[in-house]
Amino acid sequence: MIEMGSISNIKEDIFGTFIDPETKLKSSVRRFTLSSECGIEVKVMSYGAGICDIIAPDKNGDKDHIIFGFENFNDYTKQSSYIGASIGRHFDRIGGGKFHLNGRDHQVTVNNFGNHVHGGTRGWDKYNWDAALVDSKSVVFSHVSPAGDQGYPGDVLAQVKYTLGADGALQIDYTAMATHATPINMSDHCLFNLAGHAAGREAMMEHVFQVNADTYLPITETVVPTGEVESLQNTALDFRSTVVLGKVIDKIPSPGLSHCFCLRNSKRGDMGFAARIQHPSSGRVLEIYTTEPGLQLYSGYFLPKEDNQLVGFNGSSYKYQSAFCSLGQNYGDAVNKPHFPQSILHPGKIYKHSMIYKFMVQE
Repeated sequence: MIEMGSISNIKEDIFGTFIDPETKLKSSVRRFTLSSECGIEVKVMSYGAGICDIIAPDKNGDKDHIIFGFENFNDYTKQSSYIGASIGRHFDRIGGGKFHLNGRDHQVTVNNFGNHVHGGTRGWDKYNWDAALVDSKSVVFSHVSPAGDQGYPGDVLAQVKYTLGADGALQIDYTAMATHATPINMSDHCLFNLAGHAAGREAMMEHVFQVNADTYLPITETVVPTGEVESLQNTALDFRSTVVLGKVIDKIPSPGLSHCFCLRNSKRGDMGFAARIQHPSSGRVLEIYTTEPGLQLYSGYFLPKEDNQLVGFNGSSYKYQSAFCSLGQNYGDAVNKPHFPQSILHPGKIYKHSMIYKFMVQE
């Protein structure tokens, strides 16, 4: 585990008002600003327990937003790209939205090419979570998902805790408890461009990737893992050594880069190094650590190709392949693949996933 250090304080404001589409109840969206001694600033909000901004200095000391985000709260409720959201109950796909558990067939909502993705038609990213300050450096968001939510069995109490260290490391701790056995696979969906949120596809292709994995999960045309585990050797996905994304992106078979990498020497529950991503011109570096066995990489190929379809900070158009996701998770569709690390949370047990985004500058 990385030593987190401390920060001076956390500031809170009201980001907006959320009107629940089902109950019509109104609630305030609480936003918290965490600032580190090294110049990293992170904003998190109760809506979707999401990360709504990360500001980081480059090698010249100039600061910029390095994730996609919006200045107005309502824009988060209108977009469908999961920008900055905490995902649950299940990150990634469940093939056909079907699984068999405890002698019963279950059908969860189908919302992506005939599959269930990122928690369904109304996943946890579309709720306003309860929020509490733990101390001077941590914020915790809590949400109760009732039995039958999106077709899942059992009530679930979920929590997401954000802690920003003095060294610029953002630790995210996911926990959950359930009343009945249910699939759980929680993670984050920040879309990064280390050159700056508005730098576009050209700058995105300059990023240098290195992943701590020798194998990966092949996917179908609808991005569901096939169940195979294959070597990265002699593939366009071979990020074992540093690779400039632009040199390989067009060699990756359709539908594109949206793969889970099986982390090397991974012991579930132990924090381990997953990936290092650098933008040489700005000097910004992101390292990812996770306690889960997989690292998901996504190159933003579902983002719009036209201007002004997804407009974020400072009126910037967020477009096709102009940002990436890199995050820890369990293998997708594990509930239907018994040889994958299991994703079932049982009553009396606690689901835990911790992940660290560590931000640095390299001259």
